[in-house]
Amino acid sequence: VKTEDLPRFYSAVDALTNTTACDYVKLLLFTGLRRREAAALKWDEIDFAQRVIRLPASRTKAKRKLDLPMSSFVRDLLVARRSVGRENDYVFAASGKTGHIEEPKFALAQVAKETGIAISAHDIRRTFITVAESCDISPLALKALVNHALGNDVTSGYIQMSTERLREAAQRVCDHLKALCGIAEPEGATKMERT
Repeated sequence: VKTEDLPRFYSAVDALTNTTACDYVKLLLFTGLRRREAAALKWDEIDFAQRVIRLPASRTKAKRKLDLPMSSFVRDLLVARRSVGRENDYVFAASGKTGHIEEPKFALAQVAKETGIAISAHDIRRTFITVAESCDISPLALKALVNHALGNDVTSGYIQMSTERLREAAQRVCDHLKALCGIAEPEGATKMERT
């Protein structure tokens, strides 16, 4: 999604009547997770106490575990989803045979009809990566956030990228995405210190 189109895109996503699809697309946008990784996200993969999404290697395309720190937006989204109840083990429960949302094509088609912005779930991942790169976070931190290989040069082989090291980068991307999408803080809200 082009930067100038993000406010219209986000507004159309936010207006989706299917809240599961709405929240799923928002999670894709604010994490850069792959379509299937997000669709099959289980409640037991979310560590609210540590504010981390923990995907086992068996569930990632790269076959590397991913401990993704939650930005404030992602945490709030997941807390809100949890508060509406758990239909099964999946965050994005659906009535199909897998028990979870599979494909956001219908929701993205609704967004395209409303805005003229026709994209795929993978295009949303590309949008996250593009916005993240514009935040001047290190290329290695960006690769770690989206679970790409850190590289095969000698230096990158020595780097141990911790979840806490990625937390500030994830929040910086979140804050920039919120600004680009035109998401305003609620009236009277004050920013809380992140610990």
